[in-house]
Amino acid sequence: MKRIKTPTGTSLQIGTFWQIPVKIHWSFGFLLLFVIYTALTNGYKMWQSIGFVLTFLLLFVCVVLHEYGHALTARKFGVVTRDILLSPIGGVARLESIPEKPMHEFFIALAGPFVNIIIALIIGVVLAISTGQIFPDLNKLRFDEPAEFARYILFMNLALFMFNLIPAFPMDGGRVLRSLLAVKLGKNKATFIAMRIGRMIAIGFIIFGILYSQLILSLIGLFIYMMAGQEYDQTKIMTILAGTKVRDIMRTSYTQLHLGDPVKSVIEKYYREGEQNFLVFDSMGNLSGTISELVFKEVLKGNSESLTAQNLMSQAIVTASPDDNLKDVTNMMKEKGSAIAAVIENGHIVGVVDKNNIENHIRLKSD
Repeated sequence: MKRIKTPTGTSLQIGTFWQIPVKIHWSFGFLLLFVIYTALTNGYKMWQSIGFVLTFLLLFVCVVLHEYGHALTARKFGVVTRDILLSPIGGVARLESIPEKPMHEFFIALAGPFVNIIIALIIGVVLAISTGQIFPDLNKLRFDEPAEFARYILFMNLALFMFNLIPAFPMDGGRVLRSLLAVKLGKNKATFIAMRIGRMIAIGFIIFGILYSQLILSLIGLFIYMMAGQEYDQTKIMTILAGTKVRDIMRTSYTQLHLGDPVKSVIEKYYREGEQNFLVFDSMGNLSGTISELVFKEVLKGNSESLTAQNLMSQAIVTASPDDNLKDVTNMMKEKGSAIAAVIENGHIVGVVDKNNIENHIRLKSD
């Protein structure tokens, strides 16, 4: 297992399947301990306790398969999945981007629940042929009987299928709703409507969970409420970027650094010119690299008087045309790890766009 630090905390990578890593959030361990504690304190016999814990573990195996349904379908439409992350409230296939076409999102969203219904159907057919009984007896929890154990797995997959299709954005059902609305209304308005519906359902989950002591349901409701807002904000940002040309925000006046500029001179320009990211040129005037604001912050912490712009610069260069879509340029900057792009027209650099003026443009348009 590989320990990885992420923005959501430390996680363990337990494997990679179909080139997509599966990770478990650190908090998942508390849920597993709680399940084991429940098995030991409910008066189950040894095999009952083992069966109870195995049922829980197989539930999350089914969740992983559900997420691979999303991830592999997304791959068919050219969308990359960064990883699959398991947490106490479920799993999520973290896609690098939102599908551009509404119907692509429709099929990606449905693929996860479809995996669960296929699992349930396969188990159901086997049980029907071998025992004549498909559904478990929920009044008698017999986890140590193989046939009954299989019935619980079938029941859980049906529950996953139905629960995920609740139209609580950003759950699968909410994404299906958003994709259908987007066909007629556009993604931004469709996301706003789906967010409002999702948040109303989330509040219902929270209230129901509190009244009936269902902590997990309340946590899921809280998660849905927060993520719905974040997804809408992200969609709004993408809409702004997609509707902006590079020429609309590029700066035609910018500071040019040169390879031999001493770091003291570079820092002075950083403070004096009010620019945070720079292009670096060689003695012939050719673009050689870039320096981002993050580099300056690191340099200011230590003794770096002997360094030059060449020592500080990154060779990750992004170029764009004035007529390029700002969303595409922003994606290129992220991929190459550059905070600034040179705008080129007729073979000459006519301006720059950088992380800071893109963020300012988003703030102005969002108000």
